[in-house]
Amino acid sequence: MRTQKMIALVKVELKKLYRDPTSLAVLLAMPVVLTLVFYFALGDIPTWWLEGASHFEFLVPGTMGFAVIYMIMLVAMGLCAYREAGLLKRLASTPTSPYEYMGSQIIAGMFIGVFQGLVVLLVSVLLGFRPQGGLPGLVLASVFLGLLAVTSVGLGLLTTTVAKSSGAASGLSMIFVIPMMIFGTFLTAFSETTYSIARFTPNFYVTDSLTWIFHDGASLSDRVIWQNLLILSIITVVVVVAGIQLFKKTEYR
Repeated sequence: MRTQKMIALVKVELKKLYRDPTSLAVLLAMPVVLTLVFYFALGDIPTWWLEGASHFEFLVPGTMGFAVIYMIMLVAMGLCAYREAGLLKRLASTPTSPYEYMGSQIIAGMFIGVFQGLVVLLVSVLLGFRPQGGLPGLVLASVFLGLLAVTSVGLGLLTTTVAKSSGAASGLSMIFVIPMMIFGTFLTAFSETTYSIARFTPNFYVTDSLTWIFHDGASLSDRVIWQNLLILSIITVVVVVAGIQLFKKTEYR
C-alpha cells in the first residue's frame, strides 16, 4: 500500500466537498443548526446530572458525537452513488488497491468528522458553554472524535455492502444512526436502564469521556478516560476490518 497514492486520494475526496457548494454548506450547517436547536430547546432547563449546568451544557459532548455519526449515512450514500455511476468498477480496474481507496475514505472521513464535532464545540462556546480541560482536553477530545469518525466510516462501508442504491443506503444507515442518536448522546439518559443500553453504542464512550473532560477536567491519566479509549479503539478496529473485508468482497470481485 503506497502512502503517497492514499494521500492523493484523500485530497481528491476533500476537494470534492470544496468544489460542491451544496455539500459544503450542509457539512457546515448541520452541526451549527443541531447545536442551536438544542440550545434554544434546552438552554434554560437545568439538568439533574450536573449541578449548576443547563441540560444543553450537559448534552454538548453528546451533540459533538451526534454530528460525527452522520458520516455513516454520508459514506454509504456516497459509495452507493459511485457504484451507480460505475466509478467503483472503473476503480477496480486501476492499479489502486482496495486498501488504498478505503484507507483514503477512512482518513477523509476522520478529518470531516472531527471538523464537524469541533464546529459544535465552537458554536456551544459562543453560546456560553465553558469547557474545562484546556488544550490537552481539546486534543484528547479530538482523538475520541477521530476514532468515532473512523467507526462511522466502517459502519458506512457495512451499509454499502447491503444497500442497492443511495436511497436505500440512506434508510439502512438509520439502523445504526438512530440508536446511537437516542442512547449514545445521553439524550435519553433518564435512568440506569437507558444508561446501560447506551453502552452498546460506540458514541457512548465518546460522550462519556467528553463529559468527564469538559465538565470535570479529566485527562488521559484518569481511569474512565483510558478505559473508554481502549474500548472505543477495539470497537473501531473490529468495525473497520469487517467493513473493509465485506466491501472488498462485494465491490472488488
